[in-house]
Amino acid sequence: MRLKRSRNRGRIPMRTFVSLAAIAALFLSILSGCAAQNPSLREHRGTAIGAGTGVVGGAVVGGLLGGKRGAVVGGLLGGLAGGLVGNYYDQREKTLAETRRSYTDYSAAKGTRLRIERVGTKPPAVAPGDTVEIHLTYAVLTPREDVTVPVRESREILFNGSKVGETSVDIEREGGTWRSVVPITLPGNARPGNYRVVASVESRGGGKDIEEITFRVHR
Repeated sequence: MRLKRSRNRGRIPMRTFVSLAAIAALFLSILSGCAAQNPSLREHRGTAIGAGTGVVGGAVVGGLLGGKRGAVVGGLLGGLAGGLVGNYYDQREKTLAETRRSYTDYSAAKGTRLRIERVGTKPPAVAPGDTVEIHLTYAVLTPREDVTVPVRESREILFNGSKVGETSVDIEREGGTWRSVVPITLPGNARPGNYRVVASVESRGGGKDIEEITFRVHR
């Protein structure tokens, strides 16, 4: 007896093909949407520090940033224990030549200099459980284009005079203006009031610069 070969062998049913295509389209749209939010910011994945990592008298190390970048170190404690320090983002906003035009008092003879230009929080007011981004923009002034500078960025959060959070990262910077972002997700029981953020950048031989800002947690 001669058996008939099925015509559908090796073929993907149309219904399955359409479903797979729809899933792929949805996945691509999610990825493009995330990139469109801020295409110039680089995300250093794996740098998030998880909930419940607040430590008194010690530091919590996040994931390695890779390349010339060190590890994000820090955590949330006290009134912010149980919150989350998210992934670190950064971008170069201006070249060294562009940055130098804004600092007419700088000359190569002065060596390396660091200057904070802006510290901000987005949004400026949040509710418990929300995420606040701490933005830090600063200038790295170097004598030449080919010079890289080891910079330590620090963000300290205080509430009623007590430290409730701190992050720092050691990173190699070329001359220019840089902006970095660290998102902080507050715990659901964060106390309402004004939180003070003390941001600093420092480098061996380049000095240290400090700026402060506040954000508010409302009920």
